[in-house]
Amino acid sequence: MKEELISFNDVLIKPQYSNVMSRGDVNLSTTLSRGLVLDIPIIASNMDTVCELEMARKMSELGGMGVLHRNLTKEERLLAIRNLMAWDAVSAVAVGVHGIDKKVLGSYLYNGVKAIVVDVAHGDAIHVYNAITEIKCFLERNSHNVCLIGGNVATGDAVERMASAGADCVKVGIGPGAACLTRVNTGVGVPQLSAIMDCAEKADHVGVTVIADGGIKTPGDVAKAIAAGADAVMLGGMLAGTDEAPGDVQIIKGQRVKSYRGMASSGAGSEYVEGAEGFVDYKGPVAGVIKAVTNGLRSAMSYSNSKTIAEFMAKAEFVRVSPMSLGENGAHGTIL
Repeated sequence: MKEELISFNDVLIKPQYSNVMSRGDVNLSTTLSRGLVLDIPIIASNMDTVCELEMARKMSELGGMGVLHRNLTKEERLLAIRNLMAWDAVSAVAVGVHGIDKKVLGSYLYNGVKAIVVDVAHGDAIHVYNAITEIKCFLERNSHNVCLIGGNVATGDAVERMASAGADCVKVGIGPGAACLTRVNTGVGVPQLSAIMDCAEKADHVGVTVIADGGIKTPGDVAKAIAAGADAVMLGGMLAGTDEAPGDVQIIKGQRVKSYRGMASSGAGSEYVEGAEGFVDYKGPVAGVIKAVTNGLRSAMSYSNSKTIAEFMAKAEFVRVSPMSLGENGAHGTIL
C-alpha cells in the first residue's frame, strides 16, 4: 500500500501574498479541448435528476455547460440538441459504449453538439477504449471541433490509456458522488483529491484535460478541485435541487425537496446497484448556486494571487489538516 491518499476535507488552500486588487479581475474561463472553451469551469452532470434541456440551456447561459443524460431516448436527446442550437447554447450529450449508432452521432454533430461524453462507471476498460477509438475516428472524419470526453477513471495510468484511445478530456471520480454507493457495495475507489492530482499530472503530460466528477459539496471543494489540477468540475447533488433540474418540488415532513438518484441506482435502470435514491433540499434557481460557486472560486484564486485558472493551479498550495480542526470551519457558535 502506498502513501495515504486524501480528499477534500483533508486539506485547506494556504493563503498567500496577493496583488489581485479585485475578485472581478479574476478570469474563470477554461479550455477543455480545441473546440470547447467555457466561461466558467462548471458542468451539470449527465444524470436524469440533474440535466435535461432546461438545465443545459441555463448552464450555457451562465457560461458553463450541461450534459444531457443517457436515459433520454435518442430522439429526445436530438430534439434537445436542436433546441439548444436554436438558442445558440452549448450542448453536450452522454452516450454508451455498446451499439454505437453512427447515424445518430452524425445527427448530433449536424445539429451543433459541442461535446460527446462516453458515460461509463469504470472507464479504464478495453471495451470502453475500443468505443472511444471508434467514436474518435468518426469525429475526425466528420468534425474537428467536438470534444470527446471519456470516463470515469481515478488513476493517472488510466488517463494515459484514455488519451491514447482518443479522448480529449477525461472525467475523474470513482465512487465519491453524493448518490454513489460504489465504494460501499464494491470497496473500490480512490479518495477524490488524490485522484484529481494524479490524473491531472498525467493529463498535462499527455496533452488532455480533466473534469473532477463527484465528491464536491461546497464552493470550497470546487476551489480545491481546480487548485489540484481539474480543468472543470462536474456537479450533481449541488444542482439537483434547483428549479432547472428535472422533476417537481415535493413537500416531505414540511420541507421542500426534489428527487435525486445515482445513474447506477435501480430506479435509473441499473441491475448492479451502485447508486442511491432519495431527496435533496429545494434550492431555487440554479443561477444562485452557480453564483455562490463562482464567487467562492474567485475569492480562492485571489487568496492565491491568481487571476487565471492556470495561475491558480501553479500557485495554489495545500496544507494538511487534522479531523479535529474541522470544527474551525464554517459558521460555529452562530445561530443560523
